Amino acid sequence: MDDDLHQLGEDLVTTSARIVRWTPKDGYSLSLASARILARLIDNGPTRISDLATLERSSQPTITNHVKRLEAEGLVRRDTDATDARVWVITPTEEGLRQMRAMRYQLGTNVEPFLAELSAADRAALRDGLAVMLKLMAARPNSPGG
Repeated sequence: MDDDLHQLGEDLVTTSARIVRWTPKDGYSLSLASARILARLIDNGPTRISDLATLERSSQPTITNHVKRLEAEGLVRRDTDATDARVWVITPTEEGLRQMRAMRYQLGTNVEPFLAELSAADRAALRDGLAVMLKLMAARPNSPGG
C-alpha cells in the first residue's frame, strides 16, 4: 500500500470541510462563520481580536464585524485584557455556549440518517478513524491552527 501522507492529509481536510457543507442545515440558526468563531473561542478560551483574525486567516476588520454581530446576538462578550487595558478579549457567553451545543447536537441529528446507511463495519472504521484524529489533536493542543 502506498502511504502518501500528503494525499491523506489533503483528502482528510477536504472531506471534513465537505461533510460540514453536505450535512443538512435544518434546526439551527447559527451561520457556519459564526459557529466557526464560537467554536474557536470555546476551544481556545478568551482571545484577542487580532489573534482571532490571525487564527481565522482573516482581516481584523472582518473579524471585528463578526464579533460585533455575535455580541449583538448575546453570543460573545468583550472583556478588557488583563495584561493590556487597551485590548479587548472575546469570550463566549452562556448563550453562545448553549447555541453551540445545540448546533452540534442538531448536526449530529441531521447526519444520523446517513450514518445509519453504513454497515456496522464501516461505522466501526469511522469511529476508529475519529479516535485516531482526536488522539493526534490532543497531542498537539497548541498547534498553529489553534
